[in-house]
Amino acid sequence: MREPQSGTSDIKRSRGRPPAQDEPARRAQIVETARETFAQLGYASTTTDIVASRCQISKQTLYRLFPSKEELFIAATKTPAQALLDLPRPTHEDVAIEEVIARIFRIDNNGAIKASHAALIIAVMNEMPEVPEMVRELALRETRRARNCLADWLRGEMAKGTLRIDSPESGARLLMDMIFAGAYPRDGWADEAARREHLGNCIRFFLRGASAS
Repeated sequence: MREPQSGTSDIKRSRGRPPAQDEPARRAQIVETARETFAQLGYASTTTDIVASRCQISKQTLYRLFPSKEELFIAATKTPAQALLDLPRPTHEDVAIEEVIARIFRIDNNGAIKASHAALIIAVMNEMPEVPEMVRELALRETRRARNCLADWLRGEMAKGTLRIDSPESGARLLMDMIFAGAYPRDGWADEAARREHLGNCIRFFLRGASAS
């Protein structure tokens, strides 16, 4: 009697749909690629064809996990508020306020927030008319939460007499706009030292207008 060839059953089991445990990793890869693509090309110019091609997967696979471009965009922009800003701060932080702001935006910690996250926020802000309203609201939800946390922190500094700001909400928006746009401009930076110097200048510029002294 002829014996089955070794490995035949294993080959048969490997055919068909990928194991379910592979899907979280695949989703994460697609989301990261989509995030980078939306940040680079903008919402209007990004297509599911481009994302699928960059992920080296079929459109069928992409649509099975993300049925539309809108859902893919929302997934790509779901950056938790805590990942955008290091808030709230410790109760007793005995350092200069310039250093505290640098820590809030993690300027000296490249691993805490990926460039693609902040770059995508800027792309969304610059391309508001091109993004459907409902999608835009969902995409910017965490960004608004982060901004509200920053406004609360500014409000606390005002109560302590450290800062003097007419509107903490406006101040939070201004500070986030300066830091994120300065950290990842479209034309890039010559090196990391130039980027950090510019971000330090942004913080000092903000503090000159908001200092209570």
